[in-house]
Amino acid sequence: MAASDVRIAVIGVGNVGRTFIRGIEYYGKSRNADGLWHRQVGGLKASQVKVVAAFDIDPDKVGKSLSQIIAKDGPNGRSLGESKISLKVSPGLLSDSDILAAGQESQVTKPVTASQKGFIEMLRKEKVDVALNLISSGLDKTSAQYAYASLDAGVAFVNATPAKVASNSSIASKFAAKNLVVAGDDLLSQLGGTAFHKGMIDFMVERGVHVRKSYQLDVGGSEETRKTMVEKIRMQKRAMKTDSISIEAPYKFESVAGTTEYTDFLGDSRNSYYWMSSEGFLGSEIIMDLTLRTNDGPNAGNVLLDVVRAIGSPSKTRKQTAATLKRKSEIISAYGFKSPPKEFRIREAYSNFVKEFVQLSKE
Repeated sequence: MAASDVRIAVIGVGNVGRTFIRGIEYYGKSRNADGLWHRQVGGLKASQVKVVAAFDIDPDKVGKSLSQIIAKDGPNGRSLGESKISLKVSPGLLSDSDILAAGQESQVTKPVTASQKGFIEMLRKEKVDVALNLISSGLDKTSAQYAYASLDAGVAFVNATPAKVASNSSIASKFAAKNLVVAGDDLLSQLGGTAFHKGMIDFMVERGVHVRKSYQLDVGGSEETRKTMVEKIRMQKRAMKTDSISIEAPYKFESVAGTTEYTDFLGDSRNSYYWMSSEGFLGSEIIMDLTLRTNDGPNAGNVLLDVVRAIGSPSKTRKQTAATLKRKSEIISAYGFKSPPKEFRIREAYSNFVKEFVQLSKE
């Protein structure tokens, strides 16, 4: 591997994890860039992102190669194609065994786990630059444990779960003290339910109509959606989505957004339903009633690939001031996550990211 390669540890090899890994493999070798959002971020191509470690607690995955896991069709029969990655999945961490035992958040009945010391040693051995946390929603203690273990190993951390990690000022300050980026929380898909909702509100405001009310209802069939049906997790994610959407208008309006139902035969697919009410000239009513159909795994792939390249850009090798590091973390988090430490409207968040990391690649 070249010195500029970004070495990644993927934590949680579920639907999003395996799709992300397969995407890196495909775009790293193929000349066909169709579907790839940004060819370079922070001066790095997809071929410069290397998965050097993978972790999970599922006994059906631990010990198996990534090629074996990726080869399995998703629950809706969508194949990711043949993979040649021989890297084997290692046991992960678990601090939420009490939740797992309740049988609500996971179907893993006998998790295979490692010690925190063993996990740290693996990160150091593989010289990991960025640890990517893709475990299930609701495992907040485990997400925090992964963050602290990555910190001890001297590794940047990306939290794609709703757990408060990057937005926890205590955790963020500890990463900054070690000249490390921590980014999150709760992944914002490329064109998923929340991103589309935010974009539509932004567009209506720009066009001069006054938004009065909006709602977004999501129905999906992934394992993550099934776990979101637990009331505590569902309300946590609903609050994050609703807060993320509300900042798109310079005034308050009624809004509700969240997952409402799990339907197993949808598999990786997600149907998002929107209703938006606004007022135009002389109080004229403008109503939008829309449906969006997407796939969770691919919808996450581009954003994750951009985030890890931004974190692992060449500047990671240089000592950065606390102010520079904070700004970098804020820009990356606002671009790729629903609940970042510092929120920006979706248009501004994207503009900041492009100016900082994508235009740099073109210079």
